[in-house]
Amino acid sequence: IPLAITHAAAYIKTRAPTITISDYLQLFRESEANQVRLLGKKEWKDLRRDHSIRHAVITTWQISFTQIQKMERSAADLLALMSMFDKQGIPKFLLQNDGNQLDFEDALAPLLSFSFVRAETGKQSFEMHRLVQLSMRTWLKAEKELGKWMKESIRTLIAVFPSGDYETWANCRLLFPHAREAISYVTGSEDDLLNQAKIAFRTGWYLYLRGEYEAAKGVFCMSVEAREKVLGPEHPHTLTSVSNLGLVLERQGKYKEAEAMHQRALEGHEKVLGLEHPDTLTSVNNLGWVLESQGKYEEAEAMHRRVLEGSEKILGPEHPDTLTSVYHLAFLFHRQQKYSAASKLYQRAHTGYIRALGVHHPTTIACFNHYKSIGEEIEH
Repeated sequence: IPLAITHAAAYIKTRAPTITISDYLQLFRESEANQVRLLGKKEWKDLRRDHSIRHAVITTWQISFTQIQKMERSAADLLALMSMFDKQGIPKFLLQNDGNQLDFEDALAPLLSFSFVRAETGKQSFEMHRLVQLSMRTWLKAEKELGKWMKESIRTLIAVFPSGDYETWANCRLLFPHAREAISYVTGSEDDLLNQAKIAFRTGWYLYLRGEYEAAKGVFCMSVEAREKVLGPEHPHTLTSVSNLGLVLERQGKYKEAEAMHQRALEGHEKVLGLEHPDTLTSVNNLGWVLESQGKYEEAEAMHRRVLEGSEKILGPEHPDTLTSVYHLAFLFHRQQKYSAASKLYQRAHTGYIRALGVHHPTTIACFNHYKSIGEEIEH
């Protein structure tokens, strides 16, 4: 870092008064290409007077990195992998991934010793300075290894990124910044693209459940586009991504767009999987929900009843997906002030959710709150 500051000072001095400190910072923050250019240049005249400094920042970093390569190849590989993720909050479990503890510690030790990475206080995670990350990526690009480590970061992340469901939120929160990096890479491999689509799908579900709809929409769109490109528009995985994009659009109040997504998913699932497949019933349910949001209650009720009958037949009356069908039908009756019918269905869904998901699950709580609100509405 002191070398980077010295280098920046020399750069500014040789260009004064046309370049100021604020100008330099603006250029530096503008792009990674600018950072490489600014820090990778040989020293200007004023800096060359100090004979203890013989190289620019990136060149100096490379000397230390070469030494690490000779000492412990696994350490160099670990640093390469870490540089492909977000520079902060890199979880230990992402890097170790059930590997040998001693091997991991042996690889990590030189990186800590050379201050290439730092253990975050009180956490099982690591961080690297922006300049270390930049230098590592620049070196990988020069050695034509950047693509290799992009692929490795994608494969590493897909192995640990969870479903996005409520019980996985703690790990999703830790991995989300790194998922953002991984799905942005272009490797030219269809396998990588499918893995990126899967990461995007899981990330999108996590964001959707947390109510971060605009962010969820972006990653679901990426998942749809990637799966369409590799698998085709009617593949079940593509249609599942389409369904989830429809869910996000519905929450954003974009009902016509959402209805189109759910209609596409339903027609595709019926064609490929059949009328009673669970994924088909999910699409029926989603379409019913968006029809209900538009006040098309008769059409929505037909959809919800179809889902409930199919779910009871295929999954059983206590399956969480069946309970969701019960919950949705209850909510439809609730919206139409059919309180008696709604109350019975809410009670059934809530009792089942407690057994299947637990009393503290967000869905269990939401169902109970809807049931409780019926009494309040009747009183008023």
